[in-house]
Amino acid sequence: MMKNSIGTMKCDDFSHTHYWPLVLAIALLYFVSAKLSFAVSMEHSVVTIVIFAAEGIALGSVLYFGKRVWPGIFLGQLAVALDNGLGLVPALGISAGNSVEAVMAVSLFTFYGIDTRLRRLRDVTGLVLIVILVLQPFSALVGNLSLLAGGIIDLAEFPKSLLSWWFGNLMGQLLFAPFTLLLLHNYRKTDFLNFFMYGAVFALYVYILEIQTDIENVSLLLALTIPVVTIVVAYKGMLYGSLFAIIVAIFSSYSVYLGVGAFSAGTLVDNIININFFILAHIFVMLTAGALFEERKKNMASLQERVNEALEKNRKHQMLMLQQSRLAQMGELIGMIAHQWRQPLNNLSLNNQLLVSRYQRGLLDDQAVENFKQKSQQMVQSMSETIDDFRAFYRIDREKRRFSINAGIERALEIMDIGMIQDTIAVTVDAKEEYFGYGYPNEFSQSVLNIVNNAKDALTENSVEYKEIVIRLERSDRNIRISIEDNAGGIPEEIINNIFDPYFSGKKNSEGTGLGLYMAKLIISDHFGGDISAENTQKGARFTITLPEEKRDGT
Repeated sequence: MMKNSIGTMKCDDFSHTHYWPLVLAIALLYFVSAKLSFAVSMEHSVVTIVIFAAEGIALGSVLYFGKRVWPGIFLGQLAVALDNGLGLVPALGISAGNSVEAVMAVSLFTFYGIDTRLRRLRDVTGLVLIVILVLQPFSALVGNLSLLAGGIIDLAEFPKSLLSWWFGNLMGQLLFAPFTLLLLHNYRKTDFLNFFMYGAVFALYVYILEIQTDIENVSLLLALTIPVVTIVVAYKGMLYGSLFAIIVAIFSSYSVYLGVGAFSAGTLVDNIININFFILAHIFVMLTAGALFEERKKNMASLQERVNEALEKNRKHQMLMLQQSRLAQMGELIGMIAHQWRQPLNNLSLNNQLLVSRYQRGLLDDQAVENFKQKSQQMVQSMSETIDDFRAFYRIDREKRRFSINAGIERALEIMDIGMIQDTIAVTVDAKEEYFGYGYPNEFSQSVLNIVNNAKDALTENSVEYKEIVIRLERSDRNIRISIEDNAGGIPEEIINNIFDPYFSGKKNSEGTGLGLYMAKLIISDHFGGDISAENTQKGARFTITLPEEKRDGT
């Protein structure tokens, strides 16, 4: 059998001990449902135009459990035929035909890859076409030939009997086969208390409409019941819809039995047409709407899964770029620490040489040792403080909080101080007052650092006599605007629209990672709800950071 086409609980999975109880259970269920179908039919005979539920239950069972349960169908049909007074030979012929029909159904479902969970419109269409065009023509032909051979019907009755058999079994399979399959597939996860409560409420509703109210207009009945079935299918699933369709069939048949309602108001032919049209309408609404809603749910789930995968992939990609950016910053950090340590190390080396020289000349005394100790400790302490300062600056903030934007900029400039002095770059901060933001202070400072460092690199690459970076802070509506402007000549127009793209670097000799400006924009946008833009001025480039203002009262 094809995986996912025929039921997951194949008969092969049952031991011999469980197999025969299952076969007998199917036979008993077949017999009881057939007797109930005959009991509410319009004419009590072997061939009836009313719904033959046994055929639907048999089809659903064999599709779910597999071909090997055909003896249950054979025994059930044999008992029904003998109970209705048929001879042994026609009874065996009908039972054999129904058993072969069941095996054919499994083979056809497997061949065409039809999923018995009926989750797609293709599966529902396949079920309907196989039942209408293959299974019931075969069953009706074999069954009526058996009746003809046994003398139960004559040749003149054969066409009418053939049509009645085909239609009655067709209705039974279209109504009860989906219900049986859906129930078997979903019984573990079905809340049966809720399931039967819904069924009871709908049964009362249909009872009032068809029997108590005695509505005789079929169109009005459809208008009052079809929307309910459609809504239930949409929100509760096809299993609930199939239960509702069965309830409609039961109460419609019962109203005929009582001689009341829309299906007893006309001629016999009109009544037969009306009741079967009414039931078929609910069957096809249940099947088509159920399949469409299931497909929609599946497509939505698949779409959500793809969205989640894309988001997760994007998150991992951003984390990778963030890590690469931090590694690049770490390289810059090591260079800055090296600048800060160079002088203390030189002084420590000189102090050490002085101590050795005094020792070699015999001038080493307690005072010289104490002086060496104090100076060495001061230099080591200075180097340790440098490490602490840089480590604190690159620490990741865990919680958003109110912070001073002015102080965040000062922290970034302190980190850059040695490099600015070495490259003779003048940095000016123009702020009329203290401004406050809400977010991650360290990440804000690192974003400013990335932009300032970018300006510094541009100034050192170009032959600028007086290198200058001007940082201005001002309020605009409820936003704070931080502009960082240099006089390095500006950004080439052909790349200015790409400078915030990941891995894009405008630095010479491909010295940049292409992540600094991208990460700065990402942090300001995602973590602060702000924005960064770039433009050229007469002297150079201006980067503008826009942040929502955090008021002093915390609003």
